[in-house]
Amino acid sequence: MTDRARLLDALLADPARATAISPEERTSLIAALSALVIALVSVPLPTPIAQLAREPEQSTTPNVLLTPAEAAARMGIPIRRLYRDADRFSFTRRLGARTLRFDARGLERWLASRRP
Repeated sequence: MTDRARLLDALLADPARATAISPEERTSLIAALSALVIALVSVPLPTPIAQLAREPEQSTTPNVLLTPAEAAARMGIPIRRLYRDADRFSFTRRLGARTLRFDARGLERWLASRRP
């Protein structure tokens, strides 16, 4: 271990010792630390996967259930086609034997995946 590394370890353990360092040592240490800071700041930090999992979903559409007419209008298709193909869409929600609704966020993601 170099003298500079020993000095840095001692200062990290007890920052109050910085007052006892000679001006030459202080200048040398500041220059070395400045270069280290610049090198560290220039490297982007990866976002941990666990942090990504905790971040709330960013969506412009509130999570509501749309009627078939509203969903067909957003999709730009006839309502009859929506009823016919409803089981093929992952965002279809069956609330009863004769009641269909469509998840707005799921529909938004589906539309986004279809755009070039």
